[in-house]
Amino acid sequence: MSRLPILLLLHLLVSPGLQAPMTQTTSLKTSWANCSNMIDEIITHLNQPPLPSPGFNNLNGEDQAILVEKNLRRSNLEAFSKAVKSLQNASAIESILKNLPPCLPMATAAPTRHPIRITNGDRNDFRRKLKFYLKTLENEQAQ
Repeated sequence: MSRLPILLLLHLLVSPGLQAPMTQTTSLKTSWANCSNMIDEIITHLNQPPLPSPGFNNLNGEDQAILVEKNLRRSNLEAFSKAVKSLQNASAIESILKNLPPCLPMATAAPTRHPIRITNGDRNDFRRKLKFYLKTLENEQAQ
């Protein structure tokens, strides 16, 4: 018996035309890895001096509720994108925030409240709220 038919069959099985295409799930995993890297990079920038006073991490319940509401994710990101412009030495964060929208889940309904309010020019307020927002995004993707 000739080995030629077996070799031909083997060649057909491993040729690129017959391999499974990249699925949407694969591309989503890849893009989430990119999103996670962007989040980590922003947090690294937020952790650079000048650092806030020790008790600064306390967010009130209303701010927390606004930042975790899925239907406000895009509106909150827009608020952060506007607020970062009033901060000094924040161009790196501003640049990364511009690339973050594809990482946000789609809203399932209209928002029921206003997006987060960030005190103009207050780096500590911006830092505290953005860190909470980014951690919320990360935790949601980890589930």
